This record gives sequence, C-alpha cells and structure tokens, in this order.
Amino acid sequence: MFPGRFTLSILLACSMFATLSGQEHQARYAAIDVLHYRFEIELYDSTNRINGITDVEILFKKSLDRFELDLVNRHGNSITGMKVERVTENGKVIPFLHTDDRITLNIPLTTPGSTRKYRIVYSGVPVDGLIIARNKFGERTFFGDNWPDRAHYWLPVVDHPSDKATVEFLVDAPGHYEVVSVGTNMKEERSRNRVVSYWKTSYPLPTKLMVIGVSHFSVQHLTSTSGIPVSSWVFPQNQEAGFYDYSIATRPLDFFESYIAPYPYCKLANVQSKTVYGGMENASCIFYNENSVTGKRTCENLFAHEIAHQWFGDAVSELDWHHIWLSEGFATYLTDLYIEHTYGREAFVASMQREREEVIRFARSGPSSIVDSTLPVSTALLNRNTYQKAGWVLHMLRHKLGDTQFQACIRSFYDQYKFSNALTEDFRDVAEAVSGTELDLFFRQWFYTPGHLLLSYRWTQKGKTITLVIRQHQAQQPFQFPLEIEIVNRTGKSFRKTLEIKKSENSYTFRLPFCHTTEIVPDPGTWLLYETYSSP
Repeated sequence: MFPGRFTLSILLACSMFATLSGQEHQARYAAIDVLHYRFEIELYDSTNRINGITDVEILFKKSLDRFELDLVNRHGNSITGMKVERVTENGKVIPFLHTDDRITLNIPLTTPGSTRKYRIVYSGVPVDGLIIARNKFGERTFFGDNWPDRAHYWLPVVDHPSDKATVEFLVDAPGHYEVVSVGTNMKEERSRNRVVSYWKTSYPLPTKLMVIGVSHFSVQHLTSTSGIPVSSWVFPQNQEAGFYDYSIATRPLDFFESYIAPYPYCKLANVQSKTVYGGMENASCIFYNENSVTGKRTCENLFAHEIAHQWFGDAVSELDWHHIWLSEGFATYLTDLYIEHTYGREAFVASMQREREEVIRFARSGPSSIVDSTLPVSTALLNRNTYQKAGWVLHMLRHKLGDTQFQACIRSFYDQYKFSNALTEDFRDVAEAVSGTELDLFFRQWFYTPGHLLLSYRWTQKGKTITLVIRQHQAQQPFQFPLEIEIVNRTGKSFRKTLEIKKSENSYTFRLPFCHTTEIVPDPGTWLLYETYSSP
C-alpha cells in the first residue's frame, strides 16, 4: 500500500474492519499448510449475492480430526455474510460447523505429511473484501480488496500472510465486463450474455493478494525493457488520461529489476479500481485508487511504491503482522532509491527529509518501535513507523554498510526468501552474513526501541582547538551511532568529521584547519534519523 496522502484516510476507512486473526494463527500454522486454492465465483448485475465453489488442497503437518478455515458467516438477521451449503472430500460429504466466522471441518484422522483436497460450496452477499460498488462514472464494478485479512469476507481461506498458496480464479460474470486477476489468463470464453475468465498462478501468494477485478475497462498493452508484459486497465471514460498516467509504470519496473532481481511474476497489470487504499500491491495485478488518473502523471511515486511491493510484500512476505515493515518499509525506501536514480541526489534528499519530518511528527503522539508487539493486530500497524521510519532505518543501514554491500544485502535477502515468508531477524541474519558486520545493536536500537534521537550540541573554541559536547535527550537509553558534523567558519570554510556517539553526554576536543567557527551542522549528508532538541 502507498502511504502518501492516503494514509490517514486508510486508517479511518479501515477502522470498521474486523480485527486481524493473527494472534491465533500460530497453532493453525503449526498444524496445516494450504498448498492451493481454486475459486469459482459467479457474479450478477441483478444482485450483490455471489455463488462460490472453493477447492482447497491442504498439507497436514499433524494428525488431526478437524481443522478450520476463515469465512464470514451470516450474523442474526443480517442479509450479508456467507452461507456454506456443503463440504465434500472426494465427493463424500464432510460434517462442518460454520460459526464465529470460521468453518470447522470434522474429518477422518489425518497422518502427518498427508495431503487432502476439500470442496466448499457457498453463497452470500459480501459486506467487505469483494467491493461491489459504482465507480466515479456511475458504473457497476467488482474488485477484490483483501488487505489485511478481508479475503475471508468472500473466500474460504486461511486468512493470514504466513500461509501462502498457489491460486486459480474462474470468474463467471455478465458478458459486458472485462475480467483481470492475478497470474496468467489461461482461457476466456464469451457468449452473448456471460464471460468466463480463468486465471492461474504458478507462484504462492498470501490471501491478501488474491483478487479479481470485474468492470468496463479500456486496456493498453506495453512491454518492459526485459520483456515483461505490462498492461493498463482503466475506465473507458478516462482512457486517454489513464493510458498516459499508467504507462509510466515501466520506469520503476525497469529500475527495480536492475537493482533487486528479475521481476518475479508473469505479467504486470496496473488497474484503476475501487480499492479503499491509494494503491494495493496485488501480485502481478496492482489496484490503484480510481482518482489516480489525473492526466498529469501525479502518481509516479504511488506506482513506484506498489511495483516495489512485487518483490517485498508479495514475493517476500512478512511471517507475522508485527513485521509488516518488511513490506511497507522496503517499498518506501525502494521508492526513494527510484527517485534518486531517476531525478538525482537533490530530489532524493528532499524526499528523505520530508519523511524524517513525518516520523518526528508521528512520534510526538507517543514514541513506539517499528516492530511493536504491544499493538493490536489491526490497521493500527499502518503508521509512520512501518513506512517512513523503517525506510529511514534502511537508509541508515545503507550508509553503515556502503552502497555495494547494502544492495548485495537486499538482493540476497530477496533471493533467500522469495515466494516465502520472513521476520526481521531473518533480514538481520542475511545482512550480517553478506556484510560481515555485526548488526545486533543496530537492529535492537532502530527496530525494537521506541522513538528516535533527540540531540543538542554546544561548543567552545580557542584558536584552532574546538571542544564540542553532544547530548542525547530521548527518554529511552542512549543510542550508539556515528554522527557526521560539518563545522563552518565566518569565511565559509568548512571541515567535516565523524564522531562515535555512545553516551548521553559526549565531549570531543580536536584541532581545526581554521579559527572563528560560526556554525556546526549535524548530519550534513542527511543520513541520520534525529531531531534537534529544544529545551522546554
């Protein structure tokens, strides 16, 4: 997802969504592993009711006589929610209970390592997850919008990023629509009144990325430098502006392929949609907010952010929600690297400075850490820490390791965990192995310690000898970090020096090549996440 100007509205819009089930996922994660989903979905114009058939293939890690899938049920007299009609295994009816938004399947005892397939037949009106709504031009549309755990509003799944699976969608819809989805379009058949569109992935995805888009679309086909099929799916009423805006997607795609690794998927479809977010990074099928079309290419950073997610967030996914920075922090900083590559160092520094100010403002409401297990597993995790602060920590890691080693760490981490899941400690281990640098303190300070640096300084000078005192004022224990300073005298001459800060108060005395210092500039290269301390 893109933070930008949409972040606050995302948090407000999502406050109605159900609390994530991540707290409960570990027992199920240890017991079962979904290998594959096949979703058959019927859509109609006359009703918001959908008919669904889901085939799910499961590897059992333990001996079980029951297991659970997530699917929102009807509550009371509500007209929304899903009703399961039957569950079968190899044509044989399986007893089940559908309550508390879970389907409990009572099955013959499994053996560890065995694989079984189940079919769930169901129907209902989704209250969320599949957004059935009119777009800004008044036309009816259907868009999957699953993040964070909203897939189970319309699909029976294990709705947690730790359980990735390959997926097929067979969408049967009114024939005047176009259909787009994740993966490859294997087949499409049209009759006078209906279209049946079949899509399939060869790579595993978390459920947050398993989506369809059904709408009137105009489609433009492009190709990346490496030959990846790139397409723009926009509403026909803004076709010219949409094709112009969306065609910029090949630029960040080309850059990330050169910086990280070859693009991990078969195609990249960029889709104007009804997502509640600025953008949603569905693998190979990114959904952008319908107002992303302006005809002025004002959303280039949005495109870069969502395309960066194809590597981090999609191919490499967080194993647990509290490590979501591995998705959002990476996408944020990779977007900054794209800005540096495309528009130069000055534009890059300006972006980093803006993001640093956002982190500082956010911390004034109460400092917290990037990996913060005290937060409820909810949309509260979408904050400046997981986006901008995590991006800044990657920026500092780049400075610590140097450009070459930092890039090698990014590439190695991606290579080891693509199509899988990772935690913060996994990234640290890779970075240490690649760089040969011990990083435990760096990670503990910046990922697990609340807040950021609050620094003040004062100096005295006699001749060419200067005494400089640097103080840390943050409430938490002192950080250990390098601080570059630039010392300037009244004639404009300057001198740079890097100081190793280890205590709350640090004093340094050294000689300068000049007298009459008039200014000391901390962090002249914009490499440190800090705030200048102002006494109350």
